[in-house]
Amino acid sequence: MSEQNEQPSGDSERSFDPREFIRPILAYKWLVLGVALVVGLGVVFWTLKQPKIYEATTTIEYDPNPSQPLGRRVEDVANPMGSFLMTREFFETQNRIIGSRTIAERVVRRLGLHRDASFMSVPPDARTGWRGVEPFVAAERLQTMLTIEPVKDTRLVSLVVRDVSAARARLLADAIADSYIEKTLEDRMGATVSALEWLSTQLDTLQRQLEGSELALHEFKAENNVLSVSMEDRQNLIAADMEALNTALTQTRIKRIELAARARQLRGAVEADALTPTASAIAANATISGLREQLRTKMSERDSIVVRYGDGHPRMIALAAEIASLAEQVRTETRAMMQSAESDLREANQVESGLRGALEEANHAGLELNLREIDFGRLSRARESKSKVYDMLLERTAETNLTRMLRVTHVRLVDRALVPTLPVSPRFSTNAAAGAGAGIALGIVLAFALARLDRRLRSSEEVERLGAVVLGIVPKIDAGAKGVAAAAQGLTRDLVVAREPRSAAAECIRTVRTNLAFMSADSPIRSLVVTSGNPGEGKTTVCVSLAIAFAQSGKKVLLVDSDLRRPRLHRVFGVTLAEGATSILVGDKTLDEVVVQTEVPNLDLLPCGPIPPNPAELLHSGHFHDMLREALSKYDRVVFDSPPLGAVIDAAVLSPQVDGVVVVVKAQSTTRDSLMSTLRQLKDVSAAVRGVVVNDVDISQKGYGYGRGGYYTYYNRDGYYGTPENDPSAEAPPPRSSVN
Repeated sequence: MSEQNEQPSGDSERSFDPREFIRPILAYKWLVLGVALVVGLGVVFWTLKQPKIYEATTTIEYDPNPSQPLGRRVEDVANPMGSFLMTREFFETQNRIIGSRTIAERVVRRLGLHRDASFMSVPPDARTGWRGVEPFVAAERLQTMLTIEPVKDTRLVSLVVRDVSAARARLLADAIADSYIEKTLEDRMGATVSALEWLSTQLDTLQRQLEGSELALHEFKAENNVLSVSMEDRQNLIAADMEALNTALTQTRIKRIELAARARQLRGAVEADALTPTASAIAANATISGLREQLRTKMSERDSIVVRYGDGHPRMIALAAEIASLAEQVRTETRAMMQSAESDLREANQVESGLRGALEEANHAGLELNLREIDFGRLSRARESKSKVYDMLLERTAETNLTRMLRVTHVRLVDRALVPTLPVSPRFSTNAAAGAGAGIALGIVLAFALARLDRRLRSSEEVERLGAVVLGIVPKIDAGAKGVAAAAQGLTRDLVVAREPRSAAAECIRTVRTNLAFMSADSPIRSLVVTSGNPGEGKTTVCVSLAIAFAQSGKKVLLVDSDLRRPRLHRVFGVTLAEGATSILVGDKTLDEVVVQTEVPNLDLLPCGPIPPNPAELLHSGHFHDMLREALSKYDRVVFDSPPLGAVIDAAVLSPQVDGVVVVVKAQSTTRDSLMSTLRQLKDVSAAVRGVVVNDVDISQKGYGYGRGGYYTYYNRDGYYGTPENDPSAEAPPPRSSVN
């Protein structure tokens, strides 16, 4: 089977086509418009029923520099801000306070909103006997009506209140601002009064303590007969002596530590190798440095000749003796320096002991004086400390008492609210536009959903997207003026190609004929089966029309009614079922005896004949092969009208025995699943599917035209076939088709 006859099992991949999105909208345009209208009107009616909401705005400002009548040196003890004033956290905190339940309850109690039936939206018929609600309930309602909007990059804050009453919206906005400012003043005054009370209590206590300290100091001086100046002078003398002794002791101790370190280094040098680096004191000794230099020279000389002479050579022995002698001299000198350092260390220890004893005597002499000085200093410090604290509290109490008289806070009112004249909600135009837009969107969604759920094939493009080859389309034969005229003359739709050769349907059939001819030019399709998936899809009309088109092209054609269950071709051509194909298949008649000539030149008909009880077995018998072979020997084309493949298996039995199969689908009726099932069944029996004909297409729809150009509408215009030079029975030029 050729590549073009292989039918896929699903939708093939295709490039993006914007018309795919427009087509469902156009198909369900009235649904989209209806939904848009219904939703839009619903939103409009809903908007009209909504109460009008008015919005009032009061503006306040957070002031980081309130007036200071007492000057900047007087700090407000009740100031809750300080450096926190200009921070974002402070602004956010104050905004939350404004919107808090505390402020709302203040406003509710001031205005009596918890007993205002209008504010609480109590229906008029329920106001009789209504006694109000708890203040916190009304406060919660007020909180929902308030919006706090900080003005960007400023210290301004807008307090926006929405209410059904314009006057009350203004009243509430101003009342919230006033209540917040009053709360800040009350908080400030409350803290100031508390601070003043605490300062007064502490001031009285400190005054009593200060008086006691002064009396205790006076009694100490009287009991010890001590003048503060003389005691200080004696203490200074003893302190000077102790300082001198302590300095000398420190210097001696430092010297002793240095001598001890030097002695340890020299002891280590005596025990170490003569050339090992030692203390700086040894390095500074000229004698030891000279001996070391000689020792290094001898050792270098020994190292330079040891390879040449070896250890047993007399010269090497002499050098070893000299090296040992020099090393001993270095140790002797070092030992002498160590003994000298140890002697100096003993002397330093004795001096340190003497100084320590003198210092202890000076300490003992000053302790007795210190005992009295300690008591005196303690009493003096207590008096001075209490005096300073008392002075500070006395000053702070005076400042706080002045602050209590001020009514200054960190917030001020900028603009009071005005009575709004126009409502801010509901917005009729906005809601209407939004409703219409939502309705259109919903309608489009429904259109796409219905288009998605609708599995019917509507056009040849949809058939092509399933991977099938479209041979052509057949328009609605009874549509338009020509269809009406044909019906008036008593013509059947099956013979429209013969009796209305200038119609769009005839032109479409000739296109199908041409496509079949071009599909296999080297090996013409001589035997052809026309079938469909379901009854009523127009396969008989297409079969008869295609046979007539072949006959009009000059071919000798045999039209065979192979629908052995419900034959119809005999009614189309007005013959009986007394004899026909079944008569040949059972061996009663020959082909020449039962073939009937039709009114169409070059077209003969082989009717069904008597309806048999076993149609499928007859089509699969040897008699059928013989009949087909004889028909092909006498005719150029043999066209079979078979039963629908979805109803019986006759077409599946017949299809593999012919050169090609044409499947007919009905626009707006045949589903994708039905076509795919039909193609799959034909593929399963190895039938040569040549393509699909889309029947009953409404080509009058705007934008429709097989081949994407409105081809048939163009060729069907009045006058195109009206010229005498045109021969409607001649072979039509190949139009644009879907054949690849």
